[in-house]
Amino acid sequence: GNRLNDRDVPRILKEMAKAAGLTLNPSGHSARVGVAQDMTAAGFGLAEIMQAGRGKSPAMPARYSENQQARRGAAAKLAALQDRT
Repeated sequence: GNRLNDRDVPRILKEMAKAAGLTLNPSGHSARVGVAQDMTAAGFGLAEIMQAGRGKSPAMPARYSENQQARRGAAAKLAALQDRT
């Protein structure tokens, strides 16, 4: 019933990783990066990702998803047209 604070998300993620037997140390920021990458891979645009993450600047969501953007960007499209995929 209580609201989450800035320390709750990383704590919950770490507990979930431990319970799953994973040896990683996720942070609250890891979730932001992951959701931006997942949304980009699913075809959502930068404005939609910013809205979902309550972003004020496009810089960070764009940076988080630059690899996914490159996979479907102009160079990837050209390679596909030239049958070089």
